[in-house]
Amino acid sequence: MPLETFHASSALSMGVELELQLVGEHDRDLASAAADLLELAQRQTFPGDIKPEMTDSMIEVATGIHDSHATLLAQLRLMRDALVKDATRLNVSLCGGGTHPFQQWSERRIFSAPRFQQLSGLYGYLAKQFTVFGQHVHIGMPDPDSALRVLHALGRYVPHFIALSASSPFSQGSDTLFDSARLNSVFAFPLSGRAPFVLEWSRFERDYFARMEDTGIVRSMKDFYWDIRPKPEYGTIELRVCDTPLGVDRAAQIAVLPAGTVPAHPVRRGSGAGGGRLSRVYLQPLPGLPLRSRRADRASAQPRRAAAARRHRRHARTAGTARRCTAFVGRTGRAASHGPRRR
Repeated sequence: MPLETFHASSALSMGVELELQLVGEHDRDLASAAADLLELAQRQTFPGDIKPEMTDSMIEVATGIHDSHATLLAQLRLMRDALVKDATRLNVSLCGGGTHPFQQWSERRIFSAPRFQQLSGLYGYLAKQFTVFGQHVHIGMPDPDSALRVLHALGRYVPHFIALSASSPFSQGSDTLFDSARLNSVFAFPLSGRAPFVLEWSRFERDYFARMEDTGIVRSMKDFYWDIRPKPEYGTIELRVCDTPLGVDRAAQIAVLPAGTVPAHPVRRGSGAGGGRLSRVYLQPLPGLPLRSRRADRASAQPRRAAAARRHRRHARTAGTARRCTAFVGRTGRAASHGPRRR
């Protein structure tokens, strides 16, 4: 199957997918209630999209396309209220969090859909262990090349997104000592991690995707579990490292962060599909984390290196061992990173 055509979308628009836990009211363990909840939700107009996930103890809901935090949050609240109403009829609770604290993966059942059955046959027990719950944020892109550039530009912020959304400290009845234990289950898949560094869509399709497809393992972009991946059918890039938060207000806050972190020039927020090309990308820093270019880093490092050189020479003179200074300070005034520190 060839790679899907990239359908351009409004630049920096956003949408959210949330994977939710279905928890029994009587024992607080995961409940096999996905099929029943989906049937109830589809009997009336659901204010969003709802579909099954890998095992029958979880569901996924998705918003539409939004250009503002206010409209996104409004839809998330409507979906939450509709789901809670239907889940109450089944004596089931809906929960956030990246992992269930004490469920046992061996007791899970793969949802009876062809794709999930195929993945179960391909990955074996990893499929059941994939009963973890994440928030995926889609960011609209006007063209495929821009999507790849912004994808890699966002890569430096993956640790920040993980830290801000971490909500899975417990797994299989144990304190994992991780704030986000969910990612350990994701990283077990061989096609997880970072996307290959390719900046042109034609090269990505020809040199990477086509070769992976020839192996028989990959059929579409859904088969890659990268931290951030392009979604050509939606015209977006998809950030996948966030745990599902404990409330929809937090989900909306997390969702606006990627688009706000990477404003692009010359495309403006809300421009029409294909209304411009992200030929250059300018990253805005997160609060408290200044972002500088490499040239600026080199320039700002020179005074620090000179100050370090002066300190080392002063201490060396005090100790009467000026010749030892050459072990720490080179001719360029750089302080070496090896060797013991002298006071």
